Amino acid sequence: MTRGTASQVDAATVLGGIEIVLQPIVELTTGATYAMEALTRFSHAPRLPSDTVFADAYAAGFGPELEAECLHAALLRRHDLPPLVRLAVNISPDVLQAEHLGGALGEDAAVDGDLEGVIIEVTEHAASDPDTLRDTFAHLRLRGAALAVDDVGTGYAGLLRLATMRPDFVKIDRTIVTGARDSASQQAVLEALVTFAHGIGAATIGEGVETLEDLVVLTEFDVDFAQGWAIGKPSVAPKPVSRLVAATCRRTRRQVLQRRASGANAGATFGMHAATSVLSEASGLAELQDAVSLAAVELGIDVIGVSLVRPDGTLRELVSNNAELDAAVYRLVDYPATRMVLETGNTAEVHLSDPTTDGRERALMSAFGYASLLMIPINVDGQPVGLLELAHRTPRRWTSQDIAHGRGLARHLGHALPRIRLLPAEATT
Repeated sequence: MTRGTASQVDAATVLGGIEIVLQPIVELTTGATYAMEALTRFSHAPRLPSDTVFADAYAAGFGPELEAECLHAALLRRHDLPPLVRLAVNISPDVLQAEHLGGALGEDAAVDGDLEGVIIEVTEHAASDPDTLRDTFAHLRLRGAALAVDDVGTGYAGLLRLATMRPDFVKIDRTIVTGARDSASQQAVLEALVTFAHGIGAATIGEGVETLEDLVVLTEFDVDFAQGWAIGKPSVAPKPVSRLVAATCRRTRRQVLQRRASGANAGATFGMHAATSVLSEASGLAELQDAVSLAAVELGIDVIGVSLVRPDGTLRELVSNNAELDAAVYRLVDYPATRMVLETGNTAEVHLSDPTTDGRERALMSAFGYASLLMIPINVDGQPVGLLELAHRTPRRWTSQDIAHGRGLARHLGHALPRIRLLPAEATT
């Protein structure tokens, strides 16, 4: 292999001094560690930025080999991660398609050909052949990998080209994230990138979280995950996220859920034209059923159900887009999260993966095969009469748009129920 101006000893020193450190990526809904990003340090130059070492290696002619060796070392760290925590690894787009990765991503003893739980990060605008990169992405997905596009927000990366790549994650660059609370322009770019990413079906990861204030801003702007020194510094051994970080995520999320939407909020019913049209003329259960089924399709929700509170303090499902209606009767006293929604008028969410939420609710979700649940009260004349539930069978972070849609649907239901004589007391007769 050609080494350029570097000697064999120099290359051997660099390749032999690879050390992998891990930095947590947290889920902003719960504050739980979602993944660990593998970052490279070099023992021969511990104070030298890794980017400089890679640049020198490329100048010397062994850059692709160094990247491949770092990737191989990073994949070996999968065994050190807690259960269900993913591993994020970085690789240049052109190297990802090069023969140097035959060992690092090949079906060898270290990788076993299985990339389940691995997030492969590339910088999209550095790719010399984006079309070939898309083909490589497709192959890696078949082996279980998820794909992230890094450094979004720096330089120019064609958004249409990015959309055709269909990444699983879009990583928002630190120049957009750090200090965003005090910058209207950063907030505008952040909002636009989050909207774009969610529009193409990608989750967002905010990099460069230097303060808890940055963490709060990301949650308020519907970013899904976050990473940075305020969350956790890179370390050789994976470390748990601090209680303060987790508590900040959960507290801010509660504030987002409890934020009142204005009655004139047009966004609350945008995208539900067919459903709200049916509700406006509904005269019975059949129309209610049709409206709920239409809303589920229009909003991309797996299951939408409407339940009514009965005079004896129980809850029973009235309509659902599910194939079968749930005939069970549930005592509110047994489900504190549901009772809280009805008593306070606040929206609440439950995620099967979050052990800090109501265990009874999670047990019921598990029985029905749900991973994420959003609960919104239905009010008539200011009084709670029922519950609107949006459920997804795979994990879903409920966005501000989801919440607005749910509240809009609940408001229309609140108008329809008394008109078609389905107030709670009457619904039990």
